[in-house]
Amino acid sequence: MGLLGDTMDAFKRGASGDEAGVYERAGRPVICSHCGGTSFDKGSALLNSRGLTFFDLDWANASADTYICKACGHIEWFVEL
Repeated sequence: MGLLGDTMDAFKRGASGDEAGVYERAGRPVICSHCGGTSFDKGSALLNSRGLTFFDLDWANASADTYICKACGHIEWFVEL
């Protein structure tokens, strides 16, 4: 892989927050419910609601942590309770 590819891979690993891609939630490891994988890329998603969107207040909506399985691409979602 060239310099650009290596740089992009390093950026993706750094952006995920955990180079190994192994995460825990509520004291338990995150495991893919589809394939059983344990390596993920972490992201976040905004949980839009009609009311706040109507008033152009999307920034005030809650968010969820997402974990994308590196083996199969399945997304696991977690919200703060």
